[in-house]
Amino acid sequence: LKDLARPERVAQLEVEGLAGDFPPLRTLDRVRHNLPVQLTSFIGRGSEVAEGLRLLGRARLLTLVGTGGTGKTRLGLQLAAESVERFRDGVFFVALAPISDPELVPSTIASTIGLQLSGAKPPMQQLIEHLREREVLLVLDNLEQILAAAPRVSELLQAAPGLRVLATSRAPLRVSGEQEFPVPPLGLPDPATVTLPQLSQYESVQLFIERALAATPDFRVTNESAPAVAGICARLDGLPLAIELASARIKILTPQAMLARLEKRLGIGGAVARDLPARQQTLQGAIGWSYDLLDASGKRLFERFAAFVGGAMLEQAEQVCGPDGEPGDVLAGIENLVDQSLVRQREAGGDYRFFLLQTIREYALGRLESGTEADLVRERHARAYAELAERLAPDLFSARQKELLDQFELEHDNIRAALECAIARGDFPMAARLGAATWRFWQMRGLLAEGRAWMERVLAVTDRGAHPKAELDALEAAGGLAYWQGDAPRTRELYGELVDRAAEFGDKAILANAKYNFAFTYYFEHAAPVLGMPSIKEALALWRELGDEAGVAKAQWALGGLQAVAREYGPARANLEASERLFRAQENRFGLAWALHELGLLYLLTDELGRARDVLVEAMGLFRGAEDHSGIALVLTDFAYLAERTGQHERRLRLAAAALRAEEETGTGLTGLPENWIGPLLPEGLTDADRRTMDEGRAMSREQAIAY
Repeated sequence: LKDLARPERVAQLEVEGLAGDFPPLRTLDRVRHNLPVQLTSFIGRGSEVAEGLRLLGRARLLTLVGTGGTGKTRLGLQLAAESVERFRDGVFFVALAPISDPELVPSTIASTIGLQLSGAKPPMQQLIEHLREREVLLVLDNLEQILAAAPRVSELLQAAPGLRVLATSRAPLRVSGEQEFPVPPLGLPDPATVTLPQLSQYESVQLFIERALAATPDFRVTNESAPAVAGICARLDGLPLAIELASARIKILTPQAMLARLEKRLGIGGAVARDLPARQQTLQGAIGWSYDLLDASGKRLFERFAAFVGGAMLEQAEQVCGPDGEPGDVLAGIENLVDQSLVRQREAGGDYRFFLLQTIREYALGRLESGTEADLVRERHARAYAELAERLAPDLFSARQKELLDQFELEHDNIRAALECAIARGDFPMAARLGAATWRFWQMRGLLAEGRAWMERVLAVTDRGAHPKAELDALEAAGGLAYWQGDAPRTRELYGELVDRAAEFGDKAILANAKYNFAFTYYFEHAAPVLGMPSIKEALALWRELGDEAGVAKAQWALGGLQAVAREYGPARANLEASERLFRAQENRFGLAWALHELGLLYLLTDELGRARDVLVEAMGLFRGAEDHSGIALVLTDFAYLAERTGQHERRLRLAAAALRAEEETGTGLTGLPENWIGPLLPEGLTDADRRTMDEGRAMSREQAIAY
């Protein structure tokens, strides 16, 4: 229900003679959205909400403009929550504060709304095609640091007539059709004339009192303290963030003492940049005042925490912020910063995640940059996230696949920041570690284009040849991403270099893996898969020599697929069924799903249609459970072929269309490969009726297509 901070249980009375059927409750859950749950109440702003809703009904681009700390984001969330029923296809909050590159805005929006991007078309084009027929509200939060992306927002609005954008920014976007809405500070009392009964009428005072009560439940405003409370709010210009920072100090300062300190800290001669706007000076001063009240260790922790983009879990906070990279007393320090309202927390994955509001992070980052620890902290940050990614990556094929992919998703902004730092410093080993551990996440979650861009930048670092093992890892990641996008020339180039470097490196396990990867370059050509068999057989022999059962399973799977394409059905069956057994024994769900996919195609070729359906159903269940979007696209293609083999023409068309749409959304570039096995996915000479049937298939959601 609107404005509730937590779920409430609702009962319905059944009374004889009275109506018993009612329409659904007007809750946020009725409309698809991702609006974050607010843990504190929304204070005042009644006139701003009413005016904002009126303007949003009239303008397709409404920009809430104001200095940091005025409450733009909170007002925007309230307007979005009040508007959910107006947008049939959803309301989405897109956090842009972690983004510094305007080119990442389209992919960030796509990721937020659940659109899986392909590599075949630019992200912006795919986003336009997705939104063109939809009624959606996008809340683009913190656009000020990427105002260069404003023309993209305008382009989206022109191409998608059902789209509306609610933006928050410290500066207007300056594009056609924009309606600016300056967000004012909260209502202020006059400290010289206000009386105690009048005090609570003012929004700024309401906010101060509520937050003070949250910190100290027995807090009361008295006749003696009322002028000081009014003075605090007035001295802070009614800025919500500044008031929240001040009210957190009520545990150790009376309002009178707080006002005296504020007058000294924020008065003429205070340590605030004079070229900032007046309200920004006030906010900077309020943050600075809270900072000055910290002890030396608290200040150091606060500054170091600025390295995190989008927050951090305690483990990484301890690695980056602790003395010598050790835990130390980081937890106690963060607890203190939370008490002072400098750090905030929210639940994430059954644990707490700590983060800084963007305005506070900017202040902390400025302090970090002006000190002597910036390089040290960035190096610790990159190392912490390289270690995290390397810990998650090996189990991405296990039963924990979805859980670990979700964890990558949560930390993606920090991984991006770590990669940017490593590349800028020319630290090839660190950049290679990050990219090599993350590439499967980019592949499975439809971020292939972004992953390719990162890995090409990693490989462009000049001294990569001086780090042979890191170079091997980077080449494998870059080659894998190129393969999944269906870029045959670049795949052959990267995997060919991988084989050359592996041979020079002199490690049999590494050479076996390189030979295995190189064999996949032959999958792209209709008659060429047979040419990949020698490479796979070499890898299989090496892995058997080393006693590597995981490698043997992979090689038998790949070899079986090549043999099936070459119509060597007996050997193909033996190798694919052997790989299935090994993957099951190893609990490798990713490998098992792929073995079942290829077995399904083999059984189609040998007219074992019942067995084909059974293994494809299991494969779909595995891919679906992991939210492996590229795998789902491939198995939808398999089911289209199954429908063709069972004489179900319309089902074939619907499933083929659904599979082609999934291919576009995921960008795998691989769903056409079964044509080398079976033949064209679609028949020649489609009629108008056929095309209408295919339109029905394209219109199905992914879940509808799977159920069908």
